[in-house]
Amino acid sequence: MSNEDKRFMRAANRLALRGKNRPSRDPLIGVVVVAGGRVVGRGFADEHQSAPVGIALDQAGALATGGTLYTNIEPCASAEDEGECLRLLIESRVARVVVGIAPDTDQGFKKHAEILARLRSERIEVETGVCLRACREVNEKYLKYSATGLPFVTVKFAQSLDGRIATATGDSRWVSSSGARRFGHQLRREHDVILVGIGTVLADNPQLTVRLVDGRDPLRVVVDSSLRVPLTARVLEGGAANHTLVATKTTAEPARARAIEDTGAKVLRLRASPGGSGVDLAALFQELGKQGIGSVLVEGGKAIVTSLFAMRVVDRLVAIIAPKLIGQGTDAIGDLGITKLDNAITFASVKFRKLGPDIIFDGRFASAGNG
Repeated sequence: MSNEDKRFMRAANRLALRGKNRPSRDPLIGVVVVAGGRVVGRGFADEHQSAPVGIALDQAGALATGGTLYTNIEPCASAEDEGECLRLLIESRVARVVVGIAPDTDQGFKKHAEILARLRSERIEVETGVCLRACREVNEKYLKYSATGLPFVTVKFAQSLDGRIATATGDSRWVSSSGARRFGHQLRREHDVILVGIGTVLADNPQLTVRLVDGRDPLRVVVDSSLRVPLTARVLEGGAANHTLVATKTTAEPARARAIEDTGAKVLRLRASPGGSGVDLAALFQELGKQGIGSVLVEGGKAIVTSLFAMRVVDRLVAIIAPKLIGQGTDAIGDLGITKLDNAITFASVKFRKLGPDIIFDGRFASAGNG
């Protein structure tokens, strides 16, 4: 693997990230065609088109002959017509195809192995596994969903330096800075669903939109075992209900469920959690996966977050740490039953960055999406 290969694969990854508005069940693909040491063609998959190979080769034209095509994931992974994608690759007469994630380098990605085999049979040199870790991170949601049928789960919260998400009176606006809140909306945009518990709705009455950035609003999911969500809540008002799902127990009051559905929202009835007091979150994620939901951003509250960590189903944690001390207040995470440090939940990888006065902690756990 040469430094040049790494450089152009990083360029393909950057292109892939321009398609972040795609549903998480679809891969993010970036393609660059290189001839004579320079990029002569570029393409990426977004919500409007899924033929990055064709776009890049079309830009390159005759310069593709004898050149190298770089792609962060198997080149025809998002193609509606794999045969057409393969034909374009062969007829372009590229000499080499360099791939980040491919079936022979990633056990979480087994599709389309025949594409690379056919390219090799056409005497096109194929190299895989270039910048594999970075390529996996770009497609962590897709990889988790394609391997398990379950959504990739990100937990996000803003906390004070001493680990509080609210004061003793419940005041939580605002723990973090305006820049961090904008970053939070970017995270919303990159997920299919934003999930909160009924406690967050009752305390904060959030809109759960991406109003601070451009992009599509995710589906809103409110976990509400007793259907306490007010019919005047922002997640149900002004047409918002049409993009809101309320997850409740099968024992929830039918009349109340009908009233919520009359606003345009959907009510999803699920079995109770093993303890019986709440909604079974494992069943919720299974149902969301069946509906084609590939990623969920969880924004609270404490009870939901604690349950998910206790279940060990979280793939990524984003904690925005503000330089503030609150003292007594609401903890970000409750009791996980861990009594020995050897049993503490640890991370496969972590990143830190400064954003205004705040620190962004971004940690990933070993999972199908990022292992």
